[in-house]
Amino acid sequence: MAPPRNVVKIAVQMPEAIPQLIQLDQAKPLAAVLKEVCDAWSLVHSERYALQFADGHRSYITENNRTEIKNGSILCLSTAPDLEAERLLGGLQSGSRERRREALQHLVLLAPDVTFAQEVVSRDGLQRLGTIIEDGDDLGEVLTLALRAFLELMEHGMVSWETLSIPFVRKVVCYVNMNLMDASVQPLALRLLESVTLSSPALGQLVKSEVPLDRLLVHLQVMNQQLQTKAMALLTALLQGASPAERKHMLDYLWQRNLRQFIYKNIIHSATPLGDEMAHHLYVLQALMLGLLEPRMRTPLDPYSQEQREQLQALRQAAFESEGESLGTGLSADRRRSLCAREFRKLGFSNSNPAQDLERVPPGLLALDNMLYFSKHAPSAYSRVVLENSSREDKHECPFARSSIQLTVLLCELLRVGEPCSETAQDFSPMFFGQDQSFHELFCVSIQLLNKTWKEMRATQEDFDKVMQVVREQLARTLALKPSSLELFRTKVNALPYGEVLRLRQTERLHQEGTLAPPILELREKLKPELMGLIRQQRLLRLCEGTLFRKISSRRRQDKLWFCCLSPNHKMLQYGDVEEGASPPTLESLPEQLPVADIKALLTGKDCPHVREKGSGKQNKDLYELAFSISYDHGEAEAYLNFIAPSKREMG
Repeated sequence: MAPPRNVVKIAVQMPEAIPQLIQLDQAKPLAAVLKEVCDAWSLVHSERYALQFADGHRSYITENNRTEIKNGSILCLSTAPDLEAERLLGGLQSGSRERRREALQHLVLLAPDVTFAQEVVSRDGLQRLGTIIEDGDDLGEVLTLALRAFLELMEHGMVSWETLSIPFVRKVVCYVNMNLMDASVQPLALRLLESVTLSSPALGQLVKSEVPLDRLLVHLQVMNQQLQTKAMALLTALLQGASPAERKHMLDYLWQRNLRQFIYKNIIHSATPLGDEMAHHLYVLQALMLGLLEPRMRTPLDPYSQEQREQLQALRQAAFESEGESLGTGLSADRRRSLCAREFRKLGFSNSNPAQDLERVPPGLLALDNMLYFSKHAPSAYSRVVLENSSREDKHECPFARSSIQLTVLLCELLRVGEPCSETAQDFSPMFFGQDQSFHELFCVSIQLLNKTWKEMRATQEDFDKVMQVVREQLARTLALKPSSLELFRTKVNALPYGEVLRLRQTERLHQEGTLAPPILELREKLKPELMGLIRQQRLLRLCEGTLFRKISSRRRQDKLWFCCLSPNHKMLQYGDVEEGASPPTLESLPEQLPVADIKALLTGKDCPHVREKGSGKQNKDLYELAFSISYDHGEAEAYLNFIAPSKREMG
């Protein structure tokens, strides 16, 4: 006869004792279960003991998580978390370095468990660890372990980063700034300062003032990927916490120190594959670089600004200088104004007063900046584009200024200029680190593409919006390829002419229409059972292979991973934490199990509890697209196993 649903068969281990095989009644109080286990081994004072999972991170069993115990689980009897916390914290006060080291090692192992962490924090464990870190008597393994334990405990969010003392933060800063420091200490110190900077504006300012940018550049140039990643993490955190003016000053300085070139040559094109965390920080750095354009994008042209009027005149003169100067000699002021107005019209402005065209925001002054950059840095191409269109009389002229204004808007949309940084995105473009003034250089390539596409379409002014739609598609398709340099971008985008765009559209349309055609529908219905069987088999195989997922906190990006897969008999989901860079774990090494029979529903997007709590900001849009949750029975309540898919392809 099968046991009741709330009874599970498990094993309980204890060192130097024969394991017990018991049937655990989940309805029975945990204290009563412990009493029975202790009695079987003739142990008194059962309140001094606790049950832990034997595998994985050895979580303590509590009334809250006991439903995670499944048939076949292996538990071990250990010291109760309050007594273990007391013992280990006592070991930190020992005069013996070896005993302190052993206590710290056990703290690091147990700190990820929330039950144990609560006991440590309630006994001023963070303060004791802080003292070890602040004293800095041992700069080797003891300090490394103390920093790791401190970070693990803080990750639970029981104590705010804002409560850290200034002397403590300054001491951690010293570890970052110190030469010849142990290689395992500095990544942890950088990680701690990153958390401080992201969580506390006041302490973030302290970190900014005490960690020189040059010091972070030194760490970035060390051929140690972990140190590079944590230095980049702190750098992006400092940039995000800075005011727009400070951020511009910091980025200008970093670029003067050749950070861009170093990233491009030694990080993006490194022989070592780029990690997910570094890819995210490069995405953030790119977003902050492009964000410097936002003030210009949102500022309209001021018709009363002498500087801006002179810039417009310079733009006109660069195209029509010889003609304008020769015709303008000896003319009256009114005649000269009339001539200028005509030339601005020939330049492609919709109004004889170009200030009216540039009052629109976005793109505001950014469009003027792009046109000026093109005229100064590609004068031959600028003259060719302007003159070949201004001299046409067949209604097929491409208006340079109007096109430039709309193209600037388009580039800002494609590159998300001014949008908040995502917590998880990794889609940076390598070419933006390949050269200076990358946005303006991209505009120079794009405006010539637009002019080429206009001629291929034999467009007139009435076709302006159609041309812009084609150009958007050309740019979006090419950017999605992530070309490694501007030259490669130029080559690829020019290999996508209007005719190729039409072909791609037609192929996609025929594909969509073909799947809906009656003969195809009839054939598909006949083949459906076989196809569904193949699809089911393929999906089950993929589930059995398993997937690596990244843990995402509500406060900041985590560098912890976990793995989940379906058991070969398709009855269990098995999962557990894994280390960065480790090979896929074996089924036996995954400590957690969830019976497929217990699964109630699959949730996606905004219905998932772990993204519902994050709010509805723009930066969480990509989280919604990648989030899914499995709901299952958790005693009388409903529980969730929450996922963030690695990519949209994996999500699909």
